[in-house]
This record gives sequence, structure tokens and C-alpha cells, in this order.
Amino acid sequence: MAGTLEKILKTDLKSMLNPNIWLLIVAIPHTLFGALVPMYQTAYGSTEFNAASYGLVTAVMLASIYFFSSGKSLARMTACLGTSVFLWIILVQVLAEGGGFQVEAELAPPFIYSISLNVELAPPLILWGMLGLSGFLHWNMVDSEGEDTVDDDSKDDSSLDEIMQLQDQVDEE
Repeated sequence: MAGTLEKILKTDLKSMLNPNIWLLIVAIPHTLFGALVPMYQTAYGSTEFNAASYGLVTAVMLASIYFFSSGKSLARMTACLGTSVFLWIILVQVLAEGGGFQVEAELAPPFIYSISLNVELAPPLILWGMLGLSGFLHWNMVDSEGEDTVDDDSKDDSSLDEIMQLQDQVDEE
């Protein structure tokens, strides 16, 4: 028990926010509660059905990122999708009248600012925010699948070295 607890406490943030794991953590509840259940419970053509069908498209995107990409591309697509949905949720709440998002400011001392957000939005905001964060933490990860590709940065460095050697040869002559 102590060994397991010690292992958990020694894990770093980057390993806890693995994009593969967070894709599954977001995809399963999003597909069930954001797409399938609302589509089953509402009438075809209603606003809720249309929103749920958008949720189903997003679920397909999550699954395709999980199954058809790896390494740096998986992390970058995860970051883009997670962050865009996170911001979309906030934007919809800001623009909707009575949507549960309010910003108030008092322009006299002591300058009190208050921002309120509907508590029902906390779970999706946390999930999508963590998904985006997991992608950003692994944005420039090294692909360790034995690929023989050379990064563009190392190509630039070697070509710069060659130019500097040519310049040294010209200077010596």
C-alpha cells in the first residue's frame, strides 16, 4: 500500500495529463450524456436534438484523434479540440441571455468585480479544460516510435554549420 501511495505522489503533472487517457475520460461521458441520451430523449428536429447531434460529431472527432493519430499530432489535435470546445462553452454562455454567466464591476472604490458562472457548467469546463491542457503539455513531445525522421530544427542547425564552415574556408583563402 505504501509503495503504491509513494508512486502516486511521485508522479508529475505531465504524466497525469496524458492526452490518450484524457481523450477517453472526455469521450465516454461526452458521448453518453452529451450526445446519445439527449438524442434518444428528444424529438427529431428540436433544438436539443440538433445540439446533441453536434455532440455526436464531436464524439466522432475525439475517437478519430484517439485511434488514428499518435505522438505530436495527437497532442496538438487534442489541444486544439479541447481548447476550442472549452472556449465555445464559455462563449455560448456569455452570448446567451440569462445563460448563467454574469460579469459585474463596481467603478467606485473598493472596485469590486464579480464573475459568476452557472455551476452546471463546471464538469464540462473541467473536462474540456483538462483535455486541452493535456494536449498543450505534450505539444512538442518527441515521437518515440522508432521513426527515422529528422526534426526541422536539427536540419536548420546542420545547414547553418555547413554555411559557417564554408564561410571559414572562404576567409582562410
